[in-house]
Amino acid sequence: MLSFNSSAQTKIEIFDPSLLELIDSTSQLELLADGMKWAEGPVWDGKNNRLLFSDPALNTIFSWDEKNGKEVFLHPSGFDGDGHYSDEPGTNGLLINKIGKLIACDHGNRRIAVIDLDNKTKNLFAGNWDGKRFNSPNDICEHPAGYYFFTDPPYGLPHREKDTVNKEIPFNGVYCLADDGRVSLLIDHLDRPNGIALSPKAEQLFVALSDGNNPYIMRYALKGKSIQGEGTVFFDFKKHFPNESMAADGIKINKQGDVFAAAGKSIVVINKQGNPIGRIHTGNPTANCAFGDDGYLYITAKDKLMRVKLKSLD
Repeated sequence: MLSFNSSAQTKIEIFDPSLLELIDSTSQLELLADGMKWAEGPVWDGKNNRLLFSDPALNTIFSWDEKNGKEVFLHPSGFDGDGHYSDEPGTNGLLINKIGKLIACDHGNRRIAVIDLDNKTKNLFAGNWDGKRFNSPNDICEHPAGYYFFTDPPYGLPHREKDTVNKEIPFNGVYCLADDGRVSLLIDHLDRPNGIALSPKAEQLFVALSDGNNPYIMRYALKGKSIQGEGTVFFDFKKHFPNESMAADGIKINKQGDVFAAAGKSIVVINKQGNPIGRIHTGNPTANCAFGDDGYLYITAKDKLMRVKLKSLD
């Protein structure tokens, strides 16, 4: 394991004493690996007792475990054609579904893919809506009933936001993906939908906007595969952090309903009432996080993989 020196840039900031119910006051960030370009999409692989995470810029999925450290799991993880496709041709958000398959948001191939964890074969799950190719699926979550919700901003396109040649869908959507591969559009008016997560009982859907003008986490009521109403602002980063330019990237929600949002150079911890209770400062632009079965919160922050020990709340 790499050493990590705590500093003013890497600290745990307490806004409310309730944070100490989640993180011990003596917990410190550990640096597990570095050398990536833009680490993203972490997911815990309980079967193999390891973490998997993406680097869309390096077109690679890495694994990390206590024994072997960081290793290449799959390369290329996304685009496998000739020449240069974009600055982020690899996978982004990852999850391991209820039957143990790795589901990947594949920037470079503009699709949701299914990857076998044992033989690493990769197959198409969904690649279009209404006959048009996705922009670059970014993040995904699974409903207990077996369907998925995912976001589709333009970050993996060759010219990102300015790409008018390759972009076939005129908006950046939020979609529902059924287990048979059928895709339905849920939201078409958000500028930069990014991180996505479900509440503990899966009755609400949370969508983070990496939009400097509207740096919100939105909350929507769910009924089956559909959202109800226009949604509400669950958290406004501009309101709570007026002196910083920050918006959420990846988000995760624990069993108690607390939201862990990668934003700025930190993970902001927000209780289920929508109030910030603490902040885990990483010292680097922070992309995402994931809960491990080993009791740690794993964090991807620019070129680094980190973790911090959480308290057991079972």
